[in-house]
Amino acid sequence: MADAGAADGAWPEERIQVAQTPWLSAPWAQFLALQQAGRLPHGLLITGARGLGLMSLARRIMAYSLCQSPITTPGAEGACQVCPACRLRLAGTHPDILQLLGSGSASGISIDDIRALIDAFSLTRYGPLRIALIEQAERMNRNAANSLLKLLEEPPAGSLFLLTAERADLLPATIRSRVQRLVVTMPTRPVMVRWLCDTQGVTEADAQMLWFMGEEQLISGQLPAWDWMAATQAWVALNEGHSGVLATVKCWQNIPRDTLARWLLRLWVEVMRVQSGLASEAPSQLAPLIGQLSRHDTQAHWLKCHPVLLEFLQTASHPLNDELALERLALDLTDPSLPARLA
Repeated sequence: MADAGAADGAWPEERIQVAQTPWLSAPWAQFLALQQAGRLPHGLLITGARGLGLMSLARRIMAYSLCQSPITTPGAEGACQVCPACRLRLAGTHPDILQLLGSGSASGISIDDIRALIDAFSLTRYGPLRIALIEQAERMNRNAANSLLKLLEEPPAGSLFLLTAERADLLPATIRSRVQRLVVTMPTRPVMVRWLCDTQGVTEADAQMLWFMGEEQLISGQLPAWDWMAATQAWVALNEGHSGVLATVKCWQNIPRDTLARWLLRLWVEVMRVQSGLASEAPSQLAPLIGQLSRHDTQAHWLKCHPVLLEFLQTASHPLNDELALERLALDLTDPSLPARLA
């Protein structure tokens, strides 16, 4: 997590054009309307699924708000990138940018993090506006949320709080009531696939896989480095009794636990679709494996697997021994009644 008193290194290069991205253009236009009407609130909450570019939207709002000579031409609004404020921002040294970044961090947002924001707001501003960006704000613990609430109830002059959240419902209602929401809606599969092909230059097969995977890599245009096919095949082999627990663990150990947990849950959803007589949404290269999983066991078996997978996801960031955690997962998926029987 970045220090609350400074930007975290140089300004990241934007991979997408917010105004030309269908699912981001509407909340961007909503922000512009508020800003141009002089009704911009002290707090904005950007909500939406992982991988849709919430931080890209937040950073564009931040850049535009801090720019000393913003471009206001309809359809081309943005930061000028050349004024002193923009040069400081691009260099990562703008003193009015405060960030609490959560990507890839297993830790939550503590009261000490929020106190650092409070202390930073007591310093003299460089420009007319100081912006605090809090990524994945739902990671705040109760004390941190209460401390932030005090800031939102009596915001310092010249302040803007930008929050992003995948699960806005996990934020206290008192915080949600004091910010205005910008909602990033999930695009349809055809829209996302076409956008990936047109803007990221990927093949349609890769675009279909990225859509299916979702998560952070959705708009990256790059398939992840971990072997999703091998991870799926290992589950099929385990389920059909063609592979033992140790061989499955050896394969799954090469994948971060959080990533593996989300992937197995994604596969589980497809298995349940097929079990329920619905068409699978899986790309063609995965469909046969989904079929093998769904045919081998009953729906009752798969329903018992769901709490096993959820528990694995919830503990994925805990400092557990990887081999032991994966061994227990493999055993529980083989016989999902086992945890209840041993309880």
